[in-house]
Amino acid sequence: MKYVKMLSLAAVTVAALMAFVGSSTASATVLCKTPGTGETTGTICPSGWAYGSGTTIHAVNISSLKLDTTFKTTECTGSTITSEISTEGDATHTVFAPEGTLTFTGCNCTRTVLKAGTIEIHWIPGTHNGTLTSNETEITVTCSTIFGNVHCIYETTNDSLGDITGGNPAVFHSTAVINKKPTNALCSEESTWTATYEFTSPTPLYVTGHT
Repeated sequence: MKYVKMLSLAAVTVAALMAFVGSSTASATVLCKTPGTGETTGTICPSGWAYGSGTTIHAVNISSLKLDTTFKTTECTGSTITSEISTEGDATHTVFAPEGTLTFTGCNCTRTVLKAGTIEIHWIPGTHNGTLTSNETEITVTCSTIFGNVHCIYETTNDSLGDITGGNPAVFHSTAVINKKPTNALCSEESTWTATYEFTSPTPLYVTGHT
C-alpha cells in the first residue's frame, strides 16, 4: 500500500513538472526588430535584436472603437495606447508593460479611463504574432438615456483583448468581452470591445520566441 502511495506521489510530481515546463515554454516571448531566424517561419529572435526594457510602446487606432452594451453602443473615433516595456522577455518570461496611458476622443458618450492597467504579450508559436492580455484596466462610461444618465464601469482581469499581427508596422486587432464592476443596474454584465490599432513605436515589430 505504501509502495502504491509512493508511485502515486511520483506520478503527481512528474505531471506537475511537465506542466511547469510546458507553461514556461509557452510564455517565452520577445518583441523583435526582425522576423527572426532559425525556422521556416523564422520565429526565433536573433541575439541582440529584441526590444529591451525601457522601449516605448505606442499605438493609435485606425478604426472606430465600439463598446457594445445592452442599453447602448458607445463609439469613439480616436484612441491611443502608450506604455513602456519593463520586462523584455526571455525563455521563461513573457513581455510585460506596467500601467501607461490610454486615451479616447470623439466619443458619443463620456468615456473616462480610471486606470490604464498593465499589458502582457504572449507569443503565438509558429507565427510572428502575439496575444495581448490586459489586467486592471478600468473604463467608466456615462451615457444619456430615456432613464437619465447611466453610469457603468468596466474592468479587465487578465483578459485577452485580441492579437498583435507582427509587421512594419504591427497591427493590434482587438475583440474582447469585458466585465462590469458594480454600478448602475441598467449596465450589462458584459460589454463587447472592438477596435484596431497600429503601432507607431516600436517599428518594425514582430512577436517571436525568446533569443
